[in-house]
Amino acid sequence: MKPLPRHVLSLTSSELMGRILSFFAVAYVARKLGPAGMGTLAFGTAILAYGSIFADAGLPILGTRSAAAGDEDLNSLVKRILSPRLFLSVATIVAGSAVLFVGIKDSTTRNVAIIYLLTLIPSAVILDWLFQGLKSITTLAMGRILGMVAYLLFVIFLVSEKGDIVFVPVAWVAGAIAQALFLWTAYRRLNRARGQTLTSPRGLWGTIQQGVPLGIATLISQVVIQFPFIYMALFSSARITGIYSVAFRVIVLMLIVDRVFYTLFFPAISESFKEGMVSLARKFDRTLKFVSAGALGVGILAILASRSIFPAIFGSEFTDSSAVFQFLVVYFILTVINSTFTFTLIGAEKEIVYTRSLAVGGVGFFAIMFLPVPVPLTLLAPLALTVFQTFSFMVMSRALQTIIPLSLFRRIFVPILTAIGLLLLFTPWEREGPLPTLVVALIVSFPLLAFASGVKREDLHELRRLFV
Repeated sequence: MKPLPRHVLSLTSSELMGRILSFFAVAYVARKLGPAGMGTLAFGTAILAYGSIFADAGLPILGTRSAAAGDEDLNSLVKRILSPRLFLSVATIVAGSAVLFVGIKDSTTRNVAIIYLLTLIPSAVILDWLFQGLKSITTLAMGRILGMVAYLLFVIFLVSEKGDIVFVPVAWVAGAIAQALFLWTAYRRLNRARGQTLTSPRGLWGTIQQGVPLGIATLISQVVIQFPFIYMALFSSARITGIYSVAFRVIVLMLIVDRVFYTLFFPAISESFKEGMVSLARKFDRTLKFVSAGALGVGILAILASRSIFPAIFGSEFTDSSAVFQFLVVYFILTVINSTFTFTLIGAEKEIVYTRSLAVGGVGFFAIMFLPVPVPLTLLAPLALTVFQTFSFMVMSRALQTIIPLSLFRRIFVPILTAIGLLLLFTPWEREGPLPTLVVALIVSFPLLAFASGVKREDLHELRRLFV
């Protein structure tokens, strides 16, 4: 089997298994804790996401790019990335815990958030970024699966009633430790095979400064994504937060598409940039065709299936999550499409442009979130996230047009119009027969969307050449 299909199969299988295990864990915890408990956990994971911004500071992406380029000794690179991440993680835990003790009066909510923050320590030594850059996809995949298996097992054994809520973040920490130990062991084996020895850490502050643009971009992105959880937890009920949280967790499961794409595409686009703009433009255009068609096709199927998913899996208390999910699917589609632009800009060393695009998108997001309109927060948040991705797309596409030629109307807008037409066609049928409608949509949607995005015979031949 060729390297690319082996990597895709390994990574997709691991991501799918990991997300399914996570999905089972969410479903299990939701049934044990209810909407209010899920709301508390959503607040804790949002705090962890914010803490990860400051602890990572863009360093994992910087490390992946350096590992893919192959212009630095691995030991030096690992130490250059690892040392500042550990330092920043400890500082973030101390500062975050202090803020939580002062600002959060409810002891359960505060304790859950603090335990989640402790994940930053094992996360700092998880070397997934290194194995991604080296294209060691099997090792990367096994580490992710092991971490999620550990999390799920801890959840099942420790959580049986609402009073066990604090054990959910404990299980999350355990999963991170398991993944870190596995990848660190694999790294040690790699060192022995290459005959290398560990070196002392150097360039702490210089590395942090180098990662600042990417760190700011991550900061903006995570502030936007996690803000609805914090906002709802503080100004709405825990039940409302839980309804939104469960819908968003399903979107996270679907974003396996984006995770696999990022892991494979980012190192490849970094290599194409070194080959020249012609190679970069060709790879970008071909990738955008398949990404647009694929994201829209998955989105259509998700919307059609949503009304049946939530009550069946999470229980009748989460029926309202299906409507929230349908709005969030638009955000999912734009996120996947935007990733093509994001990692092309970063691979072309234009991360400042990427950061600027997120800043513009963030302005649009908060403008929508604070609109004085009588719209439920569970629907206003997906709309704001869609505006965020739309504004970011506008800035990135304009900047990318100065580097390579783009055909946005055919690659994106025509497929979107086609997807809207297919949804209008299938939605009335779905109410009469959900399963037959999904089967027909699966068969019809992807070929039509591929045609609409401009996929040609030579594109399919090239795709087949890579995989066969």
